[in-house]
Amino acid sequence: MTSETVPLAPVAPAYGTARERRLHELFDESAARLGAAPAARHHDRELSYAQLRLESDRLAARLVRAGVVRGTPVAVCGRRSLEALVAFLGVLKAGGCYVPLDDDLPPARLRAMAEDADARTVVVLPGSVCRVRGVKARVELAPVDAAVPAARTDEPPGADAAPGALPVPGGPLDRAYVMFTSGSSGRPKPVAIPHRGIVRLALSEPELPPPGPQDVVLHGYALSSDASTIEIWNALLGGARLEIADREELLSPPALAQRLRGVTVAYLTAGVFHHMACSSPGALSGLRFLSSGGEALDPDLTRVVMRSCPSTTVVNFYGPTENSVVSTFHRVRELPAEAAGVPIGRPFGASTCHILRPDGTEAADDEPGELAVGGDGLALGYLGDARRTAERFVQVPAAPGARVYRTGDRAVRRSDGTLEYLGRMDRQTKIRGHRVEPDEVEARLRAHPDVGEAVVDPAPDGSALLGYITPAKPGRPPAPEQVRRYCAQWLPAQTVPRLTVLDSFPVTAGGKIDRAALRARAAQQSAAVPAARAPADPAHAQPDEPEDELVRLLAQVWETVLRVRPASGDDFFELGGDSLLAAETVNRTLAVLGLDAAHGTGFIRALMAEPTLTAFTRAVREAREGAVAGSPATDVDFALEADPGLTLPARTGPEPCPHDPREVLVTGASGFVGAFLLERLLRTTRARVHCPVRARDTEHARRRIRGALDRYGLDPELAAPGRVVPFPYDLTAPGLGLSPDHAHRLGRSLDLILHSAAEVNFLYPYGALRDANVRGTREIIDLAAPRRVPVHFLSTVAVLAGFGTAGVRTVQEDEPLAHADRLTMGYAESKWVAEQLLANASRAGLPTVVHRPYEITGDSRTGACNTETAICSLFKMVAETGVAPDIALPMDFVPVDHLAAAIVHIATRHPADGRTYHLTNPRPALFGDVLDRMEAAGYRFQRLPYGEWVDELVRHVSRNPTSATAPFVSLCVDRGRKTDISVKEMYLQDVFPQLTRHNTEAALLDSGLHCPPVDTPLLDRYLHHLVTSGYLPPPESTTEPKEKDC
Repeated sequence: MTSETVPLAPVAPAYGTARERRLHELFDESAARLGAAPAARHHDRELSYAQLRLESDRLAARLVRAGVVRGTPVAVCGRRSLEALVAFLGVLKAGGCYVPLDDDLPPARLRAMAEDADARTVVVLPGSVCRVRGVKARVELAPVDAAVPAARTDEPPGADAAPGALPVPGGPLDRAYVMFTSGSSGRPKPVAIPHRGIVRLALSEPELPPPGPQDVVLHGYALSSDASTIEIWNALLGGARLEIADREELLSPPALAQRLRGVTVAYLTAGVFHHMACSSPGALSGLRFLSSGGEALDPDLTRVVMRSCPSTTVVNFYGPTENSVVSTFHRVRELPAEAAGVPIGRPFGASTCHILRPDGTEAADDEPGELAVGGDGLALGYLGDARRTAERFVQVPAAPGARVYRTGDRAVRRSDGTLEYLGRMDRQTKIRGHRVEPDEVEARLRAHPDVGEAVVDPAPDGSALLGYITPAKPGRPPAPEQVRRYCAQWLPAQTVPRLTVLDSFPVTAGGKIDRAALRARAAQQSAAVPAARAPADPAHAQPDEPEDELVRLLAQVWETVLRVRPASGDDFFELGGDSLLAAETVNRTLAVLGLDAAHGTGFIRALMAEPTLTAFTRAVREAREGAVAGSPATDVDFALEADPGLTLPARTGPEPCPHDPREVLVTGASGFVGAFLLERLLRTTRARVHCPVRARDTEHARRRIRGALDRYGLDPELAAPGRVVPFPYDLTAPGLGLSPDHAHRLGRSLDLILHSAAEVNFLYPYGALRDANVRGTREIIDLAAPRRVPVHFLSTVAVLAGFGTAGVRTVQEDEPLAHADRLTMGYAESKWVAEQLLANASRAGLPTVVHRPYEITGDSRTGACNTETAICSLFKMVAETGVAPDIALPMDFVPVDHLAAAIVHIATRHPADGRTYHLTNPRPALFGDVLDRMEAAGYRFQRLPYGEWVDELVRHVSRNPTSATAPFVSLCVDRGRKTDISVKEMYLQDVFPQLTRHNTEAALLDSGLHCPPVDTPLLDRYLHHLVTSGYLPPPESTTEPKEKDC
């Protein structure tokens, strides 16, 4: 591997002996020492070191019996989990090397990887959808028992093994795992890494000792990513606890901020690092150690993190898969203001780095060259591919007697020994953190029967691949989407290229494809493609901006938001867009074009109505010409939408017993209110609670429910299998997406339904919310109708906003709904129709109750709250910008624990006789009282008249389109229907009607429940939670608001 004539970087003392050991041997020594200490945790499940040792011994014995011997590649199919750790260790103890095949990869690619790794034995993790063909042995790994009695942890290693089967002999240069990296042949390349490479990663660097027993390490990389290695093995060899994160948490900064609570060590991708720096840098401040890798770090965003995390060690890692993840590191202490990048530092422990000239000799300081790496982390080569191994793992004059890996990266060594990354030397590139060879993608394109030639290049900013193809047969051009779908069977999603079809490729005088001319010809062809309708009159175009310039600008906006270069006919939502990204897209569009914020809602409506780039461009162009983009339809007959002629089927089956329910259905149990409703039911009734959840399967539904309980400070153990019955459903689908048999069984057994699920979105028009909020309610009515199961519906006081602008000052609880024509938000309209639908069902004989809460806020006991609300975003905007509106906005807070208790009490103690309950706070406050408490906490801000504050809000969102406030700007700029005030002003004290509480007070008289007042203790508790959770910046960090575009 290496020669003593090539000095390695200094190493930690402990590495000297560990260098000759295998991973599982070192782990077993740690496990024997740590015993019951936690090794890993995933939500509410935890595995101790002793349990992990025992479970891996048992799996190793099974694998030996299945025929695994020294060096056998064993595929591990699934996602990161406790069981994945068992699988990796079990494979190593059996003498094999593990080959992670992540479920998120395309099936064809997985099969190719298993074939290329010669993985004939497969360990299938619980819940895996991985299907690998042609295997010799398949070992299904059941969920590990996270409550193994301590007495069993004293069993010796291999207790379940056949005599003499364990331990399997081997050495530090045996293969430990095989990971895949992009290959120019059209197939990914399998890289074989020895035990020593990973031991070096965990134990060799003296400046970066591994996490210890006091540490909690985030595990967020996919199993098939080699970066997962540093998370897993650094934690397990150091004695730390792994905290396993779900994919959804990594994609949402608020969810990741929650997951990071209690975590002390995190190895993040550059993308996640940048995202957190933009949205929630304070959430990283609890980390002792934070690193980034995979792509170049943005120096500005790195400074943001360092300012927010002064006690955190921040490290920039660099390294290819072929050198065991990390080759260099740089501890970031300060970055000069003029720094264009973050250095990659110096060689990691027991490693070598050389800057090579073309002849293989060492370049001088400040002389750029190719970076070559070596040392104890060097891979054994590409499995089964001696030719490519010889091409990239070489001996060079700069490293006599040793092999090095030529990375293909340009770098330079400064006079102080610091290395700086300069980019790629060859065509290999990185797309959203994944190393990609365009040659591989080209080969895959050419394999399609309709494609003749193919060329692939990265987009200028490296965010996507651009592909150009010609027909295999003249006159029969391939369909781009069909070709893309074909590629998606083999390639990771981020490497499926955007395609342009050309008749032929331009060539140079030497006969080679002229790539520059190719891109120009493709751009000309794209500009010539006719729009879905005739373009606007050129006389109305901006004189300094041609028509195609608007298309280019909007395509850049989409690409910035979606990280994918869109084609004109691409669907925004199929490219990964959602409501929050739609808001960001619209806000960026307004900022780029200098348009009035009043166009925002129209653009959202246009995007929902026809979500292609062509249609969005048309809407924006019309807005610039004076039209109101996407003007909401005004011809919706909301009363007719509520099915006034609704009838119920004949009554059948036994009568429900809601006062002592045995079977209850709660929708929305994985959400904020639903979690508290579920918890209250489990604590105060004997009922078994059925919980439909948006999920892949039953287990996923169960995890989501338990995760919600845990997230909001409730006990997930309450959701025991005997009490909670989770199952996947679709609120927008006919029959809720349930099988007829399942729906029939539910209908025959239920005593009570609490319907809290809804799509809560203040941006979408009524039509976009109708399926979930209206038709979904109708499906609940149909489920309840045969036996007349009582339905309790969670609505909102927003349905009453039209009363206030109509001049009505007081609304009784049972007063018929009216003034839908004065509502502006699609959400309020959809709830208005759903309430009317239930009123019609009640008149037809269905027992119903409507609960109308005001502002649902956090747990009055702990402060735990849902931060994805308009009111929380308002607090955040004040804290971040230093300006606040001086308005008489009622803070009619209804703590979620009180709300859940009140609903459950009414549902189980009072008849469902069609009444409505105003669940409001009898002792509310005003927004000014909240500002007083923020000032008392140390926040400093200026109070502005409402109109001036709205101007500041619009400027803030224009500069910060990813701000938490961005999705709610429309509430402050859109005019209400039949009024000249904004939607937010419709809720001011002198506009919004007073709501009586007669029904509520009578129903709760015997309950002992009292809504906590909105007073100093409650407000302080909420502010404390928002700060400690990382949602709000601490007061001392708000003096200089950050306005960096992210």
